[in-house]
Amino acid sequence: GDPMQSIYLFRQSQVGLFLQVREIGIANLKPSFLQLTTNFRSDKIIVEANNTYFSTIFPQTENSQLGAIGYSASVANEATGDQGKVEFHSFAYKAYTQEAQQVLSIVQKNIDKDVAILVRNRSHLNEIVPTLKTAGITFEALKTAPLNKESFTRDLVSLTRGLLDLGDKLAWLAILRAPWCGLVLSDILHLSNHQGSVVFELINTPKVLEDLTPDGSTRAKSLHASLATIVSNQSRFSFVQMLEFAMEQLCPQQSLSEQKNMIKRQFLSVVHECEALGKLDIKTINQQLDELYAPSISSNIKIMTIHQAKGLEFEVVIIPGLGRAPRANQSAIIHLHEFPDQSLLLAPIKSYQHKNPSYTYRYLQKLDSRQGHFESMRLLYVAMTRAKSNIHLLATLNKANKASENTFLKLLEPLVKQQFEEFRDVEGEIEAPIKAPQLQRYKTMLNTQAVVIGAHEEIELNNSIDMGYKSLLGTFVHRCLELDVFELSAKVIGTRLIELGFSLDNLTPSTNHIIQLLKNTRQDNNFDWLFKKRQSTQVEAEFIDQGRSIIIDRLFIENDTLWIIDFKTADKLADETNDLYIKRQYQTHTKQLNYYKEVLSNTYSGEIKCVLYCPAVSQLIEI
Repeated sequence: GDPMQSIYLFRQSQVGLFLQVREIGIANLKPSFLQLTTNFRSDKIIVEANNTYFSTIFPQTENSQLGAIGYSASVANEATGDQGKVEFHSFAYKAYTQEAQQVLSIVQKNIDKDVAILVRNRSHLNEIVPTLKTAGITFEALKTAPLNKESFTRDLVSLTRGLLDLGDKLAWLAILRAPWCGLVLSDILHLSNHQGSVVFELINTPKVLEDLTPDGSTRAKSLHASLATIVSNQSRFSFVQMLEFAMEQLCPQQSLSEQKNMIKRQFLSVVHECEALGKLDIKTINQQLDELYAPSISSNIKIMTIHQAKGLEFEVVIIPGLGRAPRANQSAIIHLHEFPDQSLLLAPIKSYQHKNPSYTYRYLQKLDSRQGHFESMRLLYVAMTRAKSNIHLLATLNKANKASENTFLKLLEPLVKQQFEEFRDVEGEIEAPIKAPQLQRYKTMLNTQAVVIGAHEEIELNNSIDMGYKSLLGTFVHRCLELDVFELSAKVIGTRLIELGFSLDNLTPSTNHIIQLLKNTRQDNNFDWLFKKRQSTQVEAEFIDQGRSIIIDRLFIENDTLWIIDFKTADKLADETNDLYIKRQYQTHTKQLNYYKEVLSNTYSGEIKCVLYCPAVSQLIEI
């Protein structure tokens, strides 16, 4: 390997081992050392410039303990040209916006070439990425943009929060502000002023909609229509399926850019993993997102860290942030160092009772600091040797118009100091005001359609908030029956109903209704048979038929008969007798249950019976 390109000290990769092997070998092996000198990548001017820089920057004496590697000069291959150049650009103290503008200018001048913007830390891109986006530059960011910082990701997080908890007011206001709806701030403010009300209910209330702007009223109604069916059928599918339905309604695949479709798939994968692990909450989802980077489309303009650029080459290399120090390392819990004689020295961090760390700890801390200093030299070398023909070095100076300590610029200072510009004292310079992000909207309104919820069942969009609430009540009771939960306190039920979006006005009667349905179930003569613990019992059993998924609430085998149980939590209509209610349920759901029976007959050869269970009348209805 090339010890001058050893840049993984943070992974405990000790370049000193290379020197030890070169000098004393490995056990009885004495490998020969071959020094390669010809550079086949870079123009002659680039090669000579790097020789000039790094023969001065690298240490003159090698030291395996400190990771000090001497510089080996290169010569350009005769086939390479001599048109390359190295340019240095200096900027005033913390003039990161001007530095970003210079990066943009260089990119625009080389828009058709392979260009790489290489940074030591991702935070050094904070001003550069927005500047390129504003200018309409298409670039490929390789693990540099955190997934959770993308505006589209934040919209999906808000949608997830809203569907997990209909009472999350902030999430629903963010959903209404997102591009798929795009309410103006005056409409958002008006909705937020309704205390104790659920936003999803408000956008279906005519009186409230009348007070919005005409455009806002139309947009709010459209969004409610798009999500009403999904919200009303929460327990029928897994959450990730429901979320995917919602995404397809609000931002169909064909309406999204390639990158946003990639983010959408990545986000759904995160939610699916959280749900599979039984940790479906927004905290866990955010923790997963924190570890991911946004996907990026392919482009000849690439942004990456220096570590990611190792082994790659580009016509033009731009290295901004030379004047910025890396993140300060936290004190290690334990410092350790292995010596050539295989002895090991280690020291723990000081205890809370001691004012200062031990001498051993401070010695090892200093040793790590020196190793890090020499690795910085090699990291800069890797960055500058990626270029074929052009290198642009960009750096902000400190207040004294000099290089700050622990920066790349400090390493380069003896060689480029004469190019430092004299900047006036910017102590009192007024920063540009921060502008609020502009409202983004999809060009066309949503095309609201009914969502097919299951085989042979299509749920039409329901404009009645009362019916929506009844559906949510049914969802809650349905879930209780699935989990064999038949006794819950009013407090527990009330808390869950608030999460589902119930306003305080509806809370008490809704809670009492659920308690009554669960009581009916417990007192049913068929209760012991229906919820008996059987080895064959399956709850929420999913089957695939010709690419379509069906979910059966409960099934079990008893006396060689397969029983399919479907829970129906609908209430009786006004003045409806039990017989008429039973007849209505039978007529409504016979087709659905027969389809379930047909699907399972392909895998079960014995007798199959289908039954509806309706807690509203404590009745089993055999189909």
